[in-house]
Amino acid sequence: MDKPRKNIRKARIQVQVDPELKSKAEDVLSSLGMNSTTAITMLFKRIVATDSYPVNLKLTEREVATKNLLEATKNLPVKDISRTELEKMYEDDDDDGY
Repeated sequence: MDKPRKNIRKARIQVQVDPELKSKAEDVLSSLGMNSTTAITMLFKRIVATDSYPVNLKLTEREVATKNLLEATKNLPVKDISRTELEKMYEDDDDDGY
């Protein structure tokens, strides 16, 4: 027979996050059958159990590629183009028969 749970006080954690990020994360968590409180509790339990942060903090391949592209292009000259110039460029492309 299971032991009855004692009435344990809970500590409150408040964080501020971007509303869109919160909504997207809650959608994912919901599809996994949990809410934010359960996810944070699980994270904290893993931190205690492993004595470390249990998440791989490596960049994804896409994030690495984006970072590399930004670094490679950061010193390239930038020219502001007016809407008229841009429309002219597209008109010139149409004249090539493509």
